[in-house]
Amino acid sequence: MITFQEAEIRSNIIKALAHPVRLMVVDLLREGEKLFSEINSTFQFDKSTVSKHLTVLKEAGIVSS
Repeated sequence: MITFQEAEIRSNIIKALAHPVRLMVVDLLREGEKLFSEINSTFQFDKSTVSKHLTVLKEAGIVSS
């Protein structure tokens, strides 16, 4: 059985992945490292929106900069 702390970590990861854009970013990064501009050009959002999605993924420990 996992500890409560481990369950919290897993829950935060699941929450971070619970958005289509963030799932797409993770899938894009499976191919390898990307510059922000490469990630940003994939979406039709302004830079701040993409940046916020990346921040959520980073805070969950899913991506790094």
